[in-house]
Amino acid sequence: MEEWFRILHPKVVTLITSVDKEGRINAAPFSWVTPVCDDPPVVLVGAWYESHTFQNISETGEFVINIVPREYKEKVEICARRFKKGENELEKAGLSWSPAKKVKPPRVDGCLGWLECRAFRIEKEEEKYSFILADVLLFEKGKEGEVLLHFGGKDYGAILQALGR
Repeated sequence: MEEWFRILHPKVVTLITSVDKEGRINAAPFSWVTPVCDDPPVVLVGAWYESHTFQNISETGEFVINIVPREYKEKVEICARRFKKGENELEKAGLSWSPAKKVKPPRVDGCLGWLECRAFRIEKEEEKYSFILADVLLFEKGKEGEVLLHFGGKDYGAILQALGR
């Protein structure tokens, strides 16, 4: 049964930013992100229910999907480490950020694009799965002509050109 997983790779690696009730920033890499509808734009994010990201989005309903360039690979890996709740992974990784336009969580500077989102359905089936369905309130392109970061099995690899191509 493990082989089914391989046919769905590679997946784009994103960095999702969220904030908790106190406004503290969290950033974590996600590749379980997919469009569900384009009119209106809706995304689905698969997130482990114990993750800080899932908890923050459950509390606030808002997040930003940051489309990271391949050059951010090492910084994204730092954000994947386990930090205490409330620690800012962007600071730990040496990434800068700016305010989003429609939501409270920030955008990561230097990305290929940003999707500012508001959750409308959050499901938690403990020990099985959890997911978030969200409206995309705003999409903007960032850097042009860069290469996306993909996750395929155990290795990262760049295989597609960036947005708009």
